[in-house]
Amino acid sequence: MPLDTLPMETNSEANTPMLTGHGAKLVKITIALTDLIRQETELLKQRFAREAQKLHGQKNRLMAEYRETLNHLQVNEKLLGPKNSPARQYIRKITDKFREVLRDHARIVLRLKSVAEGIIKSVGEEVVKKNRPVVGYGKNAAFKTPAQMQPTSLQLNQVI
Repeated sequence: MPLDTLPMETNSEANTPMLTGHGAKLVKITIALTDLIRQETELLKQRFAREAQKLHGQKNRLMAEYRETLNHLQVNEKLLGPKNSPARQYIRKITDKFREVLRDHARIVLRLKSVAEGIIKSVGEEVVKKNRPVVGYGKNAAFKTPAQMQPTSLQLNQVI
């Protein structure tokens, strides 16, 4: 099927009109991105981060195409018809599904990020406890001060 003509529904509803041009391309890219992000989310849930990372190149390419196609449609807004046209309603429905998948994906990524940061922090604290010098008294009944500073863990908070 050519890219510029796409049926509105894959389950072939009788009353769905045909989308053409940038509208059809936007729907096709949105559906592909939704499926790809859903697949990446499942891989992350199963703790297969390396396999999920392999999808990043394809996801970035699709996101760039999505952005470009969306910009074309925003510039040529009249291509989709009036405000409540069936084409706009269908695109809105597809976009809502896409947003829902993105919210789920963001929740999983944030949860995994906080778990990883918690592990790093607890390991760092354990290392500091283990390497802490023994505090005792010196010759004049004063606390001994350590001769050199002990290494500590460093945490960086990088938002992606």
